[in-house]
Amino acid sequence: MHPKTILLFGIMILCAGCNGNNAGVTITPDFFTATLPPIPTQQATQTPVTPEPILTVVEEINISPIEGMTTTQLNVRAEPSTASASLGLVGIFAKVQVIGKDASGSWYQIMYTESQTGKGWVRAEFVQVESGAEIRQVEIESGPGSKVNGMVTQRVNVRSGPGLESELLGVLNSNDLVFITGREPGGKWIQIEFAGAPDGKGWVTAEFLQADNLDSVPMVDGKVAETSTPTVATPAMDSTVKTAFQDGDSMQSPLTKASLSPMTSRALQVNGDVSAPDGDAEDWIQFTSQSSAVSIQVTCPNNALSVELWNNGKSMGDFPCGETSVATVQPGDNYFLRLLQNGTGYTMYVLQLKIVP
Repeated sequence: MHPKTILLFGIMILCAGCNGNNAGVTITPDFFTATLPPIPTQQATQTPVTPEPILTVVEEINISPIEGMTTTQLNVRAEPSTASASLGLVGIFAKVQVIGKDASGSWYQIMYTESQTGKGWVRAEFVQVESGAEIRQVEIESGPGSKVNGMVTQRVNVRSGPGLESELLGVLNSNDLVFITGREPGGKWIQIEFAGAPDGKGWVTAEFLQADNLDSVPMVDGKVAETSTPTVATPAMDSTVKTAFQDGDSMQSPLTKASLSPMTSRALQVNGDVSAPDGDAEDWIQFTSQSSAVSIQVTCPNNALSVELWNNGKSMGDFPCGETSVATVQPGDNYFLRLLQNGTGYTMYVLQLKIVP
């Protein structure tokens, strides 16, 4: 090979090596990508996000108590019904905190610290609240033995069995809520929970009970009297096994007091009992009225009671059981009703006083 050719070939090899090094430099970028430290998240983790308390606020508003005042002495019940257990008494003109009402508006739920739940039920007609007060409706759960509730449509007796010959246990009033536990095959009598019964159960006529889904209520065996017919019965007398509790009331210290007014409480109802020769033979009820006419009705069996109206220490006359009488009174004066057992026996009664427009 020619010497020049050899020299030229060597120069080309050297140049090729220089171009390779330059290529390695040019593919290296003039900046670098660093792994940055993580963005601090301390503030986000230490400051929890608090949800908007909209539902909580609404609930607190719904259950805000509304102050009321009783217009007579009242039983506090576990449920909105005279069929339920009594939790205690609140006196006349006592302040109560109303927190709810039943669907019919006949019962108020109040705060009652002496009960296990801190709540109880009283009849709404005997509690005065501010006009226009918004009281929330409380949903009533069914009783443990049944998923069916019932509403009493008018006053009716509760008996120990499905028949008029069964023992009288007590009386239910219109708009009382009951928990249904069974029915007799004929469909004329319904078994309910009743706190006043020895076994916690009682029977009422189906005619005066409003309820849905009665077909889902189990049949309960019971002997029905052949002459039984659904009807409204009246409190009965049992002279052999019962005596009325000796409460020591008198004209000077009446069993209860009430103030009737067209603007506040227009009515008074007292469920009581008397007996003789043992027990409490008479009850005294005191009332005043802002109206000059008051209707008086005492329900008792067979005129077993003597019902007398008193004023200024004198009797103004008597009234028969089972009838409604209208008495003329002096507005603002104190009047007394004396309910006295006639002869030997035990009598349950229901007294109703109402202002006559």
